[in-house]
Amino acid sequence: MISLARGKLDEEEDDHRASSISIKAPFPKQSRIVNNNNDKVNEEGEDVNEVYSKSKIGRRKFDGSSVDPWKFNAWDDVEWDEDLERNALEIVKRQIQSPVPQEIKLKFNENPKSFWDSFYEVRRDTFFKNRSWLMNEFRALDESIKPKAGKVKIVELGCGPGNTAFPILSSNQNPELFLYALDYSSKAIDLLKNNPLYDPSKVLGLVWDMSTSDGIPSEIEAGSIDIVLMIFCFSALQPSDWSKAIRNVSGMLKPGGVLLFRDYGRHDLTQLRMKGSRFMEDNLYIRGDGTRVYFFDRDDDDDDDDGKRKSSGLEVVDLKVDRRLLLNRARKLKMYRVWLQVCFIIIITTLIIGLSLIKRGLMRFSPFVYPFLY
Repeated sequence: MISLARGKLDEEEDDHRASSISIKAPFPKQSRIVNNNNDKVNEEGEDVNEVYSKSKIGRRKFDGSSVDPWKFNAWDDVEWDEDLERNALEIVKRQIQSPVPQEIKLKFNENPKSFWDSFYEVRRDTFFKNRSWLMNEFRALDESIKPKAGKVKIVELGCGPGNTAFPILSSNQNPELFLYALDYSSKAIDLLKNNPLYDPSKVLGLVWDMSTSDGIPSEIEAGSIDIVLMIFCFSALQPSDWSKAIRNVSGMLKPGGVLLFRDYGRHDLTQLRMKGSRFMEDNLYIRGDGTRVYFFDRDDDDDDDDGKRKSSGLEVVDLKVDRRLLLNRARKLKMYRVWLQVCFIIIITTLIIGLSLIKRGLMRFSPFVYPFLY
């Protein structure tokens, strides 16, 4: 087992949760007014394409002057000012100057799943909170669990011990919904299957690496999946593996199927609190327990890998940078969190092929395209 020396604040649980340390910066100087999620235009009069009307994102906005910021535990859509941006860039600059040694970096990349096996061996199924909020954030997911949604197949990647799968199944009212729960940690899948809520008639747990070159699991028919979930799992890959993962996801989805993505955003608190010898490459770090984490920006969609993503038929239809200010009112700590939330849809080259198959009765068009086209 490889490990890196930790500073006094580098506890494993904080590497994942980032709940007990704050950026030493003042509240941002903002001029935005407090409004609610019903607004459809911003200050410039541009359309605001909300992720979903049930979304909790953007419900409580901080204007920087009219309300005591310590009145609540959290504020949404907190745009960073120049001071916060400068502070973040200075922290990252210092991190770059103290990278993971090359010989150790290679060992971390040789068998990354072993570190997740060790993580789940110790943490079991009690570490991460259940993600019951997902149905509020993604309309396609919310539609899929309704009583008359019809036949729906969902794949969750990086499922862990079931913190997403079981809340979905517990809320599900659709008798024709089936969920595939995939993770490349065999320990995670063991925990999933040993959970009393695990019902093989509704969910199938599989050990599978999304970045494999061997294609999708044999248990999943190509072009048969309505929804793929990537919730805080794509960040565990190194960027050189992204194109393989995208190709695999594209191969699962039927025309009109959607990929729902949420992960760590650029300059999130978890990135800025990384200590020395944690920097692997641009925006990719290693945690104290040996697991990797990448921090995404909306501009990553325009990187070189974007061409490979588009060639797979995936198009962005909804993208939200969720910037949130969390306050520990007892300790007077400010915690700036950043997440990236995206909905992709199979609608370009795959759709053309799919329409031909649909006409021949060989494939069904996913109903979950309609919230994004109408």
